[in-house]
Amino acid sequence: MTAARFRNLNLGCGARFHADWVNADLVPADPARVVRLDLQKPLPFAAGTFDAVYHSHVLEHIPRSAAPGFLAECRRVLRPGGILRVVVPDLETIARLYLENLAGAWAGDATAVERHEWMTLELLDQLTREQSGGEMLRHWSRNPMPAEDFVVERMGGEVRSALERIRRPGAKKQSAAPADAAALGRFRNSGEVHKWMYDRASLRALLASSGFAVFAVCRADESRIPGWPTFHLDTEPDGSVRKPDSLFAEAVAAPE
Repeated sequence: MTAARFRNLNLGCGARFHADWVNADLVPADPARVVRLDLQKPLPFAAGTFDAVYHSHVLEHIPRSAAPGFLAECRRVLRPGGILRVVVPDLETIARLYLENLAGAWAGDATAVERHEWMTLELLDQLTREQSGGEMLRHWSRNPMPAEDFVVERMGGEVRSALERIRRPGAKKQSAAPADAAALGRFRNSGEVHKWMYDRASLRALLASSGFAVFAVCRADESRIPGWPTFHLDTEPDGSVRKPDSLFAEAVAAPE
């Protein structure tokens, strides 16, 4: 089946979408090209509508208890044999780099000290933050930023865009943390905070329990979805990886 004949769904697309896909997000970046859709509710599509479903850095924002239901909806709207592509922060790599730089920092290596500080933020900040941007934004706002080349290598275009905004003259400062418990609760449920993290083993197990098979870890530019590299959803036009800190995985919707 060619890319042109495929019908693809991009969930939680943010500002990264493609005209050949059905693109959906809670707050559409472009209302003319992105459908407003609340992923906490059943997907408003008939069973078997799509050949591929894709979501990037969405699953970790869904409570662990709700993840099976969300994936069951992805399975329902896929045809049997359809492809689910999931991109999440890669807990395994984060943990490995944290431990590697912990050892170096303990031994007194100055570079490892700075990298260990950043990897601690990657591991914990978006799970625990109590204000928008959290400790990551505070780290990015330091100029010079400790381990800047390493941070950019880890985070790609996301941090490059953030640095451009932060270092612009007159840039807006980080907002204060919510002042009371109710406001904090609203922030914690606003969609910014990570509710869980996944590695290749836990993601494979979750997808298997949700009706998917033939699990595979892949590269950002590699997919069973026809025409994948031309969509530039996980890569930039120059071929670089959009979110290098990610685990890229695919699975196939098993027949009911």
